Amino acid sequence: MSRGLAYQPADRQEFHTLGCQQFGFDYTAFGARQHLENLHPYNGRPGGIRNGVVSFAQRMRDGSGKSWREWTARAGSCAVDEAERLLRQDNRADLYVSQAAFGKWRSISDLTAIGACYTDLDYQNVARWRGKPASDVAAAVLGHLEEAMLPHPSYILSTGRGLVCVWLTELLPRSALPRWNAIQKRMGTILEPFGADKRAQDAARVFRLVGSDNSRADRDRRTVGMVWCHGSPEAPTRHVFGTLADEVLPVTHADLVSLRAERARRKAEGNDKADPAKFLSAATYWETVLTDLQRLRAYRYSDEALPEGHRDAWLFVAASAISWISPPEVLGREILALGHEAGGWHNCETKSRMAAVIKRARQAAAGQTVTFQGREVDPRYRMRASTIIEWLRIDPVDQRAAGLRVLVDEDRKRELNTERTKASRHRRGGKDRTVQQAARLEMGQKALYLRASQGMTVADLATHLGVSVGQVHKAMRQAEQQ
Repeated sequence: MSRGLAYQPADRQEFHTLGCQQFGFDYTAFGARQHLENLHPYNGRPGGIRNGVVSFAQRMRDGSGKSWREWTARAGSCAVDEAERLLRQDNRADLYVSQAAFGKWRSISDLTAIGACYTDLDYQNVARWRGKPASDVAAAVLGHLEEAMLPHPSYILSTGRGLVCVWLTELLPRSALPRWNAIQKRMGTILEPFGADKRAQDAARVFRLVGSDNSRADRDRRTVGMVWCHGSPEAPTRHVFGTLADEVLPVTHADLVSLRAERARRKAEGNDKADPAKFLSAATYWETVLTDLQRLRAYRYSDEALPEGHRDAWLFVAASAISWISPPEVLGREILALGHEAGGWHNCETKSRMAAVIKRARQAAAGQTVTFQGREVDPRYRMRASTIIEWLRIDPVDQRAAGLRVLVDEDRKRELNTERTKASRHRRGGKDRTVQQAARLEMGQKALYLRASQGMTVADLATHLGVSVGQVHKAMRQAEQQ
């Protein structure tokens, strides 16, 4: 073991005391357990167990030839126990933990839940802040956010050479990534004066574990720990994701609702000549495609690597989907992880086969376009659902059994629309259509009997039954057809 890794700073407590004096909290109360429990909260299942795993990693400098070691623990109590175990070992330097949970692999394509937005600030790279105490830089960050009228983070960690600002939220599925990515990008732009790292904005990011040491930092600031929190160190404030998005993004969800309401008004007045709205943006469409692809793979191959002859098409479509929802800085890593997970490919093979996808994504990130049918468009690959269905030979049995939502034919699409309509009616308190039809039939039979036995008119029947004349007509027609 190298002397640098074995070194434990004697002034560990002094580092945290500075934060206490600055903001009035005992930040030592935020240890590894609190770090994991806030990033990966328990749920109501027995024992707090929830699906997915948390990734841990450590940068190695012991001459073993491996610079990076990574492993997983089940989200929940297992991950908390693992974090505490790591801090009890002799070597506590350069330990990392993922900010999200995954199915098996730390990759965006295997994301199961994310409960935080975050920004990594490498303020030591900014001349104005280089060498300043972490608590002073944190105070400046808070003031900058206030001037920009943006919400304070739930907590701020000092990582030895920088800060990590974290906005805790409720647990979100991967379908929230398009909006989540927009928040990440916006926060990175706002905090750019503090050295915001644009390469650390993806959902598969790892940051240093609280209580571990940064071997690259100065001796008096090696320990990773909290320097500010909103709420208390044991339980920092958790934001509501929708509210956070409305406060951070230039166009809020409320604005969109207002625009839709205004368009509905114009349409009712006959003044809206625009084409019908498309409910899926490019990002949300491709995220749903990626989810369908993962469901299809799990259904066909029990979530194992794709068999030979089925890899190229599936991985090309999946890589294209990732290019629309992953930050370009980490796209290569994400595609390599997907190639290993789903295809069993080595990195060189994945790079060779997916080079065109990566190249086009980088062109898009650089603002380049290509000409398609006389128009300048985004260079990233795009495919219609029908094309993907044909490529992967997805038949109606696959579509239903795998629970696909976008990669479906027209018949299945109509079924899904009917299911969504029923679910929407149920949420609004409406009765099931079968129940409604049975009640209408009963009313029609009663109306026919009263008309025949007592000579009541339709108007009399409407008054007697407490419904409109039109409802009586419809009920009687239904009864006559039985």
